[in-house]
Amino acid sequence: MDRRNPFSVKEITRQIKDALETVFPPLWVEGEVSDFRAASSGHLYFSLKDDEARIRAVMFRREAGRLPFLPADGMHVLVFARLTVYESRGDYQLIIEDMEPRGAGALYQALEKLRLKLEAEGLFLPERKRSLPLFPSCVGVVTSAAGAAIRDILKVLKERESPVNLVLSPALVQGREAPDSLVSALRSIEEHGEADVIIIGRGGGSFEDLLPFSDERVIRAVAQCPVPIISAVGHEIDMTLADLAADVRAPTPSAAAEMVVAGKKDFLAQINFTASRLLSAQGHVLRDKREQVQGVGSRLIHPRYLLDQGWMRLDDLSFRLTSHSRARLQAFRSDLSRFSVLLRSLGPQAVLERGYAVVQKENGKVVRSPKQVVPGEGLDVRVAEGKIKVKVEG
Repeated sequence: MDRRNPFSVKEITRQIKDALETVFPPLWVEGEVSDFRAASSGHLYFSLKDDEARIRAVMFRREAGRLPFLPADGMHVLVFARLTVYESRGDYQLIIEDMEPRGAGALYQALEKLRLKLEAEGLFLPERKRSLPLFPSCVGVVTSAAGAAIRDILKVLKERESPVNLVLSPALVQGREAPDSLVSALRSIEEHGEADVIIIGRGGGSFEDLLPFSDERVIRAVAQCPVPIISAVGHEIDMTLADLAADVRAPTPSAAAEMVVAGKKDFLAQINFTASRLLSAQGHVLRDKREQVQGVGSRLIHPRYLLDQGWMRLDDLSFRLTSHSRARLQAFRSDLSRFSVLLRSLGPQAVLERGYAVVQKENGKVVRSPKQVVPGEGLDVRVAEGKIKVKVEG
């Protein structure tokens, strides 16, 4: 080929891609999952490997959404995929259209059949779910005595300084004998009779390791338990039939422990919030009343007296918050003072003190018109501080 007309990287990558997709039609590939990553877009990225090689793989959201399980590192799988080239990096990779656990396909189908059976019986119905107690005094735990789950639960309870008692009923959590052991441990907690809530679970593991928590005997024991149950099996991506039958599913044993003590924490926070709102509302009321009193005091003729009266009213409002009877007594006292002032302001002496006078004849009759008097007649003029003798001149 002419060196003056070389291929671009894009062109040669495109030709490799076309050739690869032509030579290799969609095919089944078996391998172990490695470097698994679930993107926020819903796409799944990982590698398939064996003892001597590895190849990148991607499963897009549409196909991944139809999977009845979530792949994980170390899982042996069989995939149906197209071989292609990711042009941006020049890597060849598998575009996966279907996937099933290798060696566990028949077992998975059996589990799906069991799930449908138990679902038809109503064991997974939402209305069967019970709420967790707000203030559990005793928490039962069904797990391995030597596993990571019990250590994680104890760590959370210690960090939160929770006062709850913990009863551990140890059980096998993997292997052929694990289902019977789990059922026996769960019944021991029930017979103990002290637990307000039960956590059943274990740490992470392979698909096969978690199978005991999908055993029919365990599922029925969980569904029939008279005490609310939190299922905490494996990691967040793991799902077992016990998760469906339990009242609450926790993504991890640590999260289950947090749920147990979260009720008390949240309740106390709500109490503090409500108390804060009550105090704030009380402050608003007092400020409004104080502003009203100050406004009235600035508008009336006798500001000092009315301001004093306003403070008395404000005191009355404060006393009413603690004693209804004291508030009533203060209100009566305030009303009496107000009525006394009103009566005094309406009396004749108050009128005279404002500069007015009363003119009377010598017989005491009040003069209301000039027609009632004649020149030379003597009159009495009553003012605020006494009486004045006058004589009519005209």
